[in-house]
Amino acid sequence: MTDGRIGLARKGAVLTVTNNDPATRNALGWEFYDGFREIVEEAADDPRTRAIVLTGAGGFFCSGGNVAVLAERAKASHAVRRASVEKLHGMIRAMRACPKPIVAAIEGGAAGAGVSMALACDLIVAARDAYLSVAYVRIGLTPDGGATAMLARALPRALVAEMVMTGDRVSVERLHPLGLVNRLTNPGAALAEAEALAARLADGPPEALAAGKSLISEAAEAPFDTQLNSEAAAIAEALGGAEAAEGIAAFLEKRKPRW
Repeated sequence: MTDGRIGLARKGAVLTVTNNDPATRNALGWEFYDGFREIVEEAADDPRTRAIVLTGAGGFFCSGGNVAVLAERAKASHAVRRASVEKLHGMIRAMRACPKPIVAAIEGGAAGAGVSMALACDLIVAARDAYLSVAYVRIGLTPDGGATAMLARALPRALVAEMVMTGDRVSVERLHPLGLVNRLTNPGAALAEAEALAARLADGPPEALAAGKSLISEAAEAPFDTQLNSEAAAIAEALGGAEAAEGIAAFLEKRKPRW
C-alpha cells in the first residue's frame, strides 16, 4: 500500500518503506522525518513486523536535504534551524533504537542526510553503480544526522576526511571491501536482495536479534570490561528464555527452529 509521501508494502514479516518523491530524488524534509520515525516506532511494537527495508523511489535512494527548503530556512532564527536538525536526529535515533533490523536498499546513490539515513540502518545492500556523497561542504554546510560519528567508527580517518572535506562521490564498490556496505548487486536488484536479506532476518529469533542490535550499539562506546558485563547479562537472560529453549531443542533434534 502507499501513503502519499511514504510508500509501504508488506511481504510476510518484512515491511518495505519507500521514500517516494522521485522529482527531488527523494529529498528529505519534516514530512518524511516525522512519517518515517512514526513508522519505525510503530514497527518496534508490532509483532507482525520483524524486519524493515528502506529504499527510494525512481532508482535513487535519497539526495539529502531539499536545497530550496534549506535556502528558506537559512533566513530563520537559530532556534528554528536547530529544531529542523532535531527532526532529522529524532528519526535517526528512532532507527538506532528500533529493536527490529533495518536494511537499506540503495540504487543510484545517497547524498547528504541520505548518507546519514543509510548509515543508521543496520545493513546496507547497494547496486554496484551506486555512490555515497557527504555533500554538505559543497554548499558550505557541515554534516548532520550522525554522519561523522558513524563514518568515523566504520572507516579509516583519511577516507572520512576525504568524504567530509571534498563532498565527492565515493563508489559503493570502494566502500564494500571496507565493510561499510554488506552486499553489492547488479543495478536494479538492490531492493530484491535487501528484501531477501530482511526475510532471512525476520525468520530469526526476534528477542536475540534485538539484544544483539543493542549490544552492537553499546560496544561503540563502552570500555571492554563493561561490554563483557553487558554480554554476560544478555546471554544469561537469553539462556533462560523461550527462544533459547526452542533453538537448543531444534539443534539437538536436527530440525529448523520455530521462532
